[in-house]
Amino acid sequence: MIDTILQRIISKEVPEEECAVLLSGGMDSISVALTANRLGKKVHAYTFHLEGEPSYDSEKARQVASKFGWEIKVVEVPKTNLEEEWLQLWELFRCEKKTHFECSYPLLYIFPHIKEKKILTGLGADGWYGISKKAILNKKYGVKKSSTRFDLFRSDHFNSESIAGHIQMRELAEYFNKELVTPYIEHQEIEEFFMSKDWDELNRGETIAGSQQKQPVRKAFRPELEKIGKVDPHRGLQKVSKISELFDSILENTDVNYLGRQRLMDVCRDWKELREVYQVFDNYLVFQSV
Repeated sequence: MIDTILQRIISKEVPEEECAVLLSGGMDSISVALTANRLGKKVHAYTFHLEGEPSYDSEKARQVASKFGWEIKVVEVPKTNLEEEWLQLWELFRCEKKTHFECSYPLLYIFPHIKEKKILTGLGADGWYGISKKAILNKKYGVKKSSTRFDLFRSDHFNSESIAGHIQMRELAEYFNKELVTPYIEHQEIEEFFMSKDWDELNRGETIAGSQQKQPVRKAFRPELEKIGKVDPHRGLQKVSKISELFDSILENTDVNYLGRQRLMDVCRDWKELREVYQVFDNYLVFQSV
């Protein structure tokens, strides 16, 4: 069922014979890549790891691409340009939250390598499954405890201003003259499919490719997963790639952490407030010129 929905969305939004896929080692990106493959498209996979530090995601992406004969580009992301890229992400792409900076950073280096116009991504899928720490442990949601709380979590999550940082990712893609395709976000069929299922239906059942998590796609793509082998359950891209560790080092940079904060999320709040100050000042100048 979910594979049929994904095929309808991708065939409509990616009519081209070739497409790029931001491929990690997780089920979300693998599912959109396999959908494109089923549609007969030529898949060009792109993944990354930090300089000198191959990760589970980059190695799994290599393996998946090899199994299906896809071209793959593994981009090595440097660790030394953090201050410069922080300013660029803040100024040009409206990064404000910790996740915005960490998830957008590698894209600054991946996107210049992408030749194809359309870029497929599994962005946003995690929100439908309710497998984040916030979804499971937050007292407001506690998604395992009741369907009502699970529905509340998904409603809040997908009504937020920037779902999984997709606004920043779209602006990054446009900056490099590309178009981001996000089948799991802003599609009525996807919403209806997931909202019709409770947490257990989505994350409990058969163990397929080493996990019960994300049952619909594991069942839908079982033939391909038998070739791929184990696909790990959800783990944050930032942690697996060690980007979170890299960004923690910016706490020592007094130009970025200009108030001497102890946590990166507080540094991000400072920069968000700084943007608001600049906006007030810009509005004042516009008013004065009228």
